Amino acid sequence: MATLNTFKKGDKVIVTRRNGEKVSGTISDWDYNVCTFDVEYSVDYPRDGKKFTIICVPQTAIALNQ
Repeated sequence: MATLNTFKKGDKVIVTRRNGEKVSGTISDWDYNVCTFDVEYSVDYPRDGKKFTIICVPQTAIALNQ
């Protein structure tokens, strides 16, 4: 069953990577995983003066940056 879309484009978030590292960024897009029907997000974040994107981030790895 599909999960609800919790985050919106432009939301400031903190992503926890598999290695435990935390990255602050902004939701840039979302999509459904066609195998699991779960919502996954793309998160843009700055590093060394450039913009990078983490793709296919599950909701469980994201928290709002308040």
